[in-house]
Amino acid sequence: MTIAEFKKTMTDAFIGNEAVREKYGLSDGLTFEDQFSSVSLESVIFSVVATAMWIMQQLFDQFKVDVSQILNNQMAGTANWYAHKSMMFQFGMDLVDGTDYYDNAGLTSEQIDAMRVVKYAAAVESKDKSILYVKVATDDGNGVRQPLSSAQLTAFKQYLNDVQYAGVRISVINDPADEMKLRMDIYYDPLVLDELGVRLDGTVETPVQDAIRNYLANLPFNGTYTNQGLVDALQVIDGVHIAEIKSAASRYGDYTEFSEIDAREIAHAGYYKVSDANLTLNFIADEELL
Repeated sequence: MTIAEFKKTMTDAFIGNEAVREKYGLSDGLTFEDQFSSVSLESVIFSVVATAMWIMQQLFDQFKVDVSQILNNQMAGTANWYAHKSMMFQFGMDLVDGTDYYDNAGLTSEQIDAMRVVKYAAAVESKDKSILYVKVATDDGNGVRQPLSSAQLTAFKQYLNDVQYAGVRISVINDPADEMKLRMDIYYDPLVLDELGVRLDGTVETPVQDAIRNYLANLPFNGTYTNQGLVDALQVIDGVHIAEIKSAASRYGDYTEFSEIDAREIAHAGYYKVSDANLTLNFIADEELL
């Protein structure tokens, strides 16, 4: 229910009460809003209570999602379980003998977090379900995703070998970000941006480029990139009227060719990057404003 629906349920019951109707001298056929000002004490109280009820509803809904996610992650042997276990890996420590967990007695939460070098993980089955691909990445300390180091990867593979279920074929994907190549036409407001996309007020030099990189960086790990999602992210920028993708392509590793993205795609490595050399933006002053 929305806040308005919560409030209407309460106000309908309020004006339908005989004692209230007599006390306030309410008329038949009129709504609560017809008989009480929006700034009246009664209206304010109902609004506050309705808002509190709505917030509680959102909290309980999120609580159910969180509990479901926790239970899903703890269902041993599932793809989500492998992703969850991957993020529990602690570099530089050995598992308790014969178990799939660590003895962290005496360690602070900061020390444990520092050893958990797998900051992002996803597990995806192959189409024929013969292989479980485990995609992983760490970050550079500033939230920028990057592959595990050689030493970290070797230790992580041994960890997976120790915790995995018998008979499961696992292939770890620990690759640099998939590389994107974008060519776009940006129709801009000449009162806000110049022909290079720089804000005229001097506050931001590359608002469009920044928004593209932010969109890619904020995709969930192994989440779906969409051309439409990128366009939507750009068209909320002040001064951008139309963002039109002329070409969107990607590749993983230096050994593959760029291939066009047809509407949507999931990165091979689980995440993307775009360099200045692969970002071509053609800024066009919106003719309707000229």
